[in-house]
Amino acid sequence: MSLAKRVFEFQQIEQAILSRRNQADEIDLRLNHNSAYEKAREELSVAEQGKEDLERQYKELDAEAEQLRNNIQRINDKLYGGKIKNPKELMSFEQEATMLKSNLVPKDDLLLAMMERLESRKAEVQRLQESCKTIEAAWQKEKLDLKVQKDKVMGELAGLEKKRQEIAADIDRSALSTYEGIKGRKSQAVVKVEQGRCMGCRVTLSVSELQRVRGMAIVTCSNCGRILYLS
Repeated sequence: MSLAKRVFEFQQIEQAILSRRNQADEIDLRLNHNSAYEKAREELSVAEQGKEDLERQYKELDAEAEQLRNNIQRINDKLYGGKIKNPKELMSFEQEATMLKSNLVPKDDLLLAMMERLESRKAEVQRLQESCKTIEAAWQKEKLDLKVQKDKVMGELAGLEKKRQEIAADIDRSALSTYEGIKGRKSQAVVKVEQGRCMGCRVTLSVSELQRVRGMAIVTCSNCGRILYLS
């Protein structure tokens, strides 16, 4: 077996290792993140915050309305308690009661509208909670499959790493150094020669280059500098 072929095989193993590592990283990402679940949780958080804000506003407005009711009741007690006989004083209390009632009406209307909004918001929160549970359950199920996939990928990766070490031990150190140097500059350090051309840069090789490629030594393309491999 030519040295170039051995280096080419080494490159293929490294590419396979990179592919498996990318697969493992992608699986890890899917195990730790689920965009649909994260979006649902964000929507739920916004809805819950909106519900809490609405509940606080309703409570504050209800307290104001309750204070008005208490004041109206207090005045009514004076008006109809029989203790006040002075007409002017009675008229003053009636005017105050009328004013308080006029202030209470819009608050009661607003409370009713807010109650409807609050019920709608509660229903929305419940819907989103159920949606989150459904999405999370599906994600948990997917995780089981993903863990099986990762175990398989990691097993393949371990086998490839071992193969890489075996091939590296079988390659001349200077040839491996040449390969590593080219790989630092090019995405593919070893390329095939097909129909007399370098498949890295598509340049036609000279007759002398083709003769050298057919030998056992490492030959690089005079144009792109990649290692040439003739299958």
